[in-house]
Amino acid sequence: MSSGTARPGDSPVSKPVLAIGIDSSAWELIEPWLQGGILPNLRALYDRGAHGRLISPVDWLAGSPWPSFYTGSYPPDHGFLFHLQWRSQKMRHERPSPEWLPMSPFYRHFGQHGKRVIAIDVPIAYAPEPMDGIEITNWSTHDKVGPTTSYPLSVLGWVNREIGKEPIKLEEGGLLKVGALLKLRDDLIESTRKQARACEALMARERWDFFLIGIGAAHRGGHKLWDRSSALPMTSDEATEYDRALRDVYVACDQAVGRILEAAGPDVTLLCFALHGMTINTSRFDLVPPMLELVLKNLGFASQTPKQGSPLHNLRAAVPLEWRHAVKHRLPRGMQDALSRFWRGVDSRDWSKTPAFALMGDLQALVQINLKGREAQGIVEPGREYETLCDRITEGLMSFKDADTGERVVDQIGRGDKLYPQARYDVGLPDLVIRWNGQPARLHRRIISGLGSVDWPCPGRPLDGRSGHHGPQGWLIATGKHIRPGSDFGSATVWDLNATIHDLVGVPRPASALGSAIAALRQV
Repeated sequence: MSSGTARPGDSPVSKPVLAIGIDSSAWELIEPWLQGGILPNLRALYDRGAHGRLISPVDWLAGSPWPSFYTGSYPPDHGFLFHLQWRSQKMRHERPSPEWLPMSPFYRHFGQHGKRVIAIDVPIAYAPEPMDGIEITNWSTHDKVGPTTSYPLSVLGWVNREIGKEPIKLEEGGLLKVGALLKLRDDLIESTRKQARACEALMARERWDFFLIGIGAAHRGGHKLWDRSSALPMTSDEATEYDRALRDVYVACDQAVGRILEAAGPDVTLLCFALHGMTINTSRFDLVPPMLELVLKNLGFASQTPKQGSPLHNLRAAVPLEWRHAVKHRLPRGMQDALSRFWRGVDSRDWSKTPAFALMGDLQALVQINLKGREAQGIVEPGREYETLCDRITEGLMSFKDADTGERVVDQIGRGDKLYPQARYDVGLPDLVIRWNGQPARLHRRIISGLGSVDWPCPGRPLDGRSGHHGPQGWLIATGKHIRPGSDFGSATVWDLNATIHDLVGVPRPASALGSAIAALRQV
């Protein structure tokens, strides 16, 4: 690493641009906390800058906002959905990699235009490529698509020595004791402080034109600390402390924003944002396999679920989710993925009798048809047979209702090939994408249909231990000498944010990139 005294903005033409992503933070929490003085740094930025909403593809595909933003493309173009994705040619789920699912963030190409970049913890980014600048990936992100690394590699060694090692580990699934969740709060606060220290140190040592940092604490905290349903029973004293836990994480994020902005200096243009938000957990994802099983059985297909009492069923049922995660976290990444495939049971079935199956995911449910000519062991004929099966599965899944309220469980089912009709490519979105109604999923006791019923295994509790899950409301606050204080630009897309960054940094965009620069933020 260099140790010169060069400061941001040494390169000509444009002012340096600092982008701080408070990943998956909830505006519905931030707004009242701004008004209440709990987040003073964000409040000061809000008052002296422009603000508005960010729209992303999260309402259909929760894993897609960051790749959509940093590639400037639709989900079918970049293809990322989840950390384990279906590969039709291999009839199995695999971790995405640049070899078969290339995704290159826009900022890695800024050096071609004389702009130097520092990027830390951009979510869902592969290992860094050689570029003019510094990048650290998978260090303090909620989502980790690969091992922690950096470019140059020596930077990671410096960070480990001077700042500390990987502060956010993999998420622990299932319900946790309140002590473990309060420790998570403390770990998230410390991880945020470490990220701020890393930014301060790099800004003091390195020249940069564009600096991008993704703060991961609000994302993990939102999943696990949204409300008390994530935790096993607690005392009243524990509940009082627990109820403040997520706010404490947001306060740490606010403090980090203040520290990073101060280190950047007075002449920067700041973009502070979240591409998507957080809200109550509405996911019924884990109920889809038995729901689909009932639909297919009604259509005359044989069961593919291990029978109750079979050794495989007993093994999967006997090991709690919390134990599964505890074992996985101690294993190499390849073995972690193998265990995930085993516990989900998606890839181990008789494909000659399987017309459709649920894919891995975590908010929306994804259903794939075992289609001839696409799946290596496909059995469903393209054309009328495929279309009819999609329609019948959609009709069957839409028929499920809450046993007590009669409210429909599924809000809408979209066809993957029709969700983004303007996409240029089709990397392979699932055939059916299931979007849930807006009620908390944990309120179910049982869901029913004329096809049969499925019990909610833990009424009052989320199946995956997540009390919070993703919502579509992203947000953006921008400050700079050319930005009018207090202005509301309304709404923009994640692709518009991509275009705005290019405009502010002074780098031309690829002709194929989506979006246009937000007029209120354009450099003049």
